[in-house]
Amino acid sequence: MVDFNRVDLSEATLAISDAVDLVGVKVLQHGKRVAFMALETARAFGIEASWQRELFRAALIHDCGVSSSEVHKHLVYELDWAGSREHCERGYQLIRDFAPFADLAELILYHHTHWESPLRQEIAPEKFLLSNLIHLADRVDALVAQHQDSDLLIARKPIRARIEALAGSFFDPALVKAFLKISASEAFWLTLESHHLERQINEVALYFADTRELTSPELMQLAQIFARIVDDKSAFTAEHSIGVSRLACLLGRLAGLSAKDCELLEIAGLLHDIGKLRVPDGVLDKPGPLNEAEFAVIERHTFETWQILRRIRAFDQVAKWASFHHESITGSGYPFHRHGGEISIQARIVAVADVFQAMAQDRPYRQTVGPDGVRAALTRMTAAGHLDPAIVALVEANFAVCWEAATGMKGVQTS
Repeated sequence: MVDFNRVDLSEATLAISDAVDLVGVKVLQHGKRVAFMALETARAFGIEASWQRELFRAALIHDCGVSSSEVHKHLVYELDWAGSREHCERGYQLIRDFAPFADLAELILYHHTHWESPLRQEIAPEKFLLSNLIHLADRVDALVAQHQDSDLLIARKPIRARIEALAGSFFDPALVKAFLKISASEAFWLTLESHHLERQINEVALYFADTRELTSPELMQLAQIFARIVDDKSAFTAEHSIGVSRLACLLGRLAGLSAKDCELLEIAGLLHDIGKLRVPDGVLDKPGPLNEAEFAVIERHTFETWQILRRIRAFDQVAKWASFHHESITGSGYPFHRHGGEISIQARIVAVADVFQAMAQDRPYRQTVGPDGVRAALTRMTAAGHLDPAIVALVEANFAVCWEAATGMKGVQTS
């Protein structure tokens, strides 16, 4: 049985990288390409092994401050732009207080800082070297995106020339020299292709495996990193994951589940909507009904949640509870069409918490429906076989505390 508190930090960084990579919608695996290129360049440069692991992890999640698909377009289609530091600061704030990732925070903060910038003096030289290396690999990948219609073996020549021209301004000349050396081979560029890249990254992650016993507060911090990334995507979902988390934990206690299960439910609530990072901003914030194509995009999100969370072996149960929140007792839900006894009580709780919080919250296409509207929605969906009547009955019997957990507001009033 997997010990929930024993987390491999390589698996955790890969899972965060998977989540952040979804923001690209069509341009995927940006973080993994940057991690591969930065690590290969570091080895050619002669950076010591202990720093290579830190570099690899920071490169994988360097864009954790990006949740918007519109911001992501700047990242991959422009070499430089005025607001580039904003996502660096957001990423720094996101991970600086999580002890296992604290050493990565400065690398993320400075990963768009040019070699010639005065900001270079604010950070230790060895740290700036690593952050500048991430910057170099990151901008190489932006150039790769600009040549996506060309064979990389042809595009590599202008890409390498552009990077060489930026030595001494954007990048440390010695790092550029190491990059030009390692990128002279065809193998370097061919590894950037999706099927080769995934294998390479998984092998490196296994080499850098680092399993640690995390405390319960640290586990919650890790889950909150994911939740803050997805909730930053839209102003309308800014508190959704937190509300679902609180309500799921409360319903677990009301249902008589163990303290450990309630803790896991809280984490599942925080993580349930990670897959929405792949939904374009315009679809998520659309102020009207979705068309068939847009709803098909939305339907993907629970499957993406499943794929991300199963990266972390310690999150095996949480992955199921989080990604089954749109399954239905009748088997008519998505994406797996689970039904009846295939859906655990914990997954049913997350499903009810998700509906409750979503209906109680303002959305782009409507304002909150209020307490009576929430009750009506739960009743309607229970009658249709989508929600567990026993869990909904718990909500009805404890509506005031459920409302407070979901919305953070006390004193619920009903008409």
